[in-house]
Amino acid sequence: MTRGLFRVPKPEKPSPTGVRGASVLQHLLTELAHVLLPRGMTPKRFAELARSAFVQAAADISRLQNGRVNHSRVAAQTGLTRADVKRLLQYNASDAAQRGQTALEKVINGWRTDREFSKRTGEAKRLRITGAKGSFASLVRKYGGDVPHRAVLDELRRIGAVSEHDGAVEFRESPNLRERLNFTFLAPVTPALVDGLRIAATLTRSNTSTSIRRLRLSARTELDLAILRDRCRSSAQSMLDGLAHSLGKQITVPTRKGRPNHWLTITVLMAENRARKSAHGRRVDE
Repeated sequence: MTRGLFRVPKPEKPSPTGVRGASVLQHLLTELAHVLLPRGMTPKRFAELARSAFVQAAADISRLQNGRVNHSRVAAQTGLTRADVKRLLQYNASDAAQRGQTALEKVINGWRTDREFSKRTGEAKRLRITGAKGSFASLVRKYGGDVPHRAVLDELRRIGAVSEHDGAVEFRESPNLRERLNFTFLAPVTPALVDGLRIAATLTRSNTSTSIRRLRLSARTELDLAILRDRCRSSAQSMLDGLAHSLGKQITVPTRKGRPNHWLTITVLMAENRARKSAHGRRVDE
C-alpha cells in the first residue's frame, strides 16, 4: 500500500449498546441451544432454518402492492444473493431434518443399512466394540468422521440407544431416539414467546416494564416449592377466569360478529429453577 494514495478507514468499534445487545441475544440463543441440542438440532440445521426465517421476514417487509416479492430488496436486506433468496423462499422446513446430520445419526443410519453392520432383515447387528472389521469402532470410523468411537458410544449410552454385554454392543430403540428432531414441544410456549418479543420490540425501554411483569418467590425445600406451585397455579387461573368474566363482555359497544380488529392476550408462565454450583464451587442461579 502506498502512503498518500488512499487511507484505509479504521474499523468502527462496536458501541456499548451493541455489545450489550449482542450479549443478551447470545444468552437467549444459548438457552435455546440447551433445549434443542439434545434433540438433534445442529448448528448447520439451525443456520438453514434461521436463513429461511430472515428471508421470509424480509419478504413480508418487501412485498410489492401486487403481492409479489422483490427479490433484489430481500437480498439487499439480508446480505444474501438473489439465487439464495429464491431458493430459501421455496424452502420447506422439513428439509432441515436432512441437513447437517450429526455423527451420531450417520452412525445409526449406517448401522441399520450397511450390510457389514446390519442383518438381511434390516436390523442392526450385535457388534464387538473394538476390532478391525465388523465392529462398532469400524462402524464409527466409516460413518462418524473424526469423532472417536468412545464418544459416540457414550452418547448412545446417554440416550439409552444401546445395551452392552461381554464386550459387545447392541442397538435398541429408545424414547429419546424417537424424540430426536421432534420440536413440537415448543408449540405451547411459542405464542407466549412471540407475544413477549413483539412487546419488547415495539415498546420503549421506559414503559416495557408496564407490560412485562416478573415475580420471583423463594422456596427452601421441595415441599415449599410444591405448595408455591399449586397456589400460584390456582391463583393465576382464578385471575384469568375473573378477567374473562368481568372484561369479556362488551358494555359500551354493541357486540359484533366476526373477527375483531384488535385484541389483548394475557399469558401467565410459571418457571421452576434450582440453584447449581459452578465449576469453581460458587452458587449459580439458573
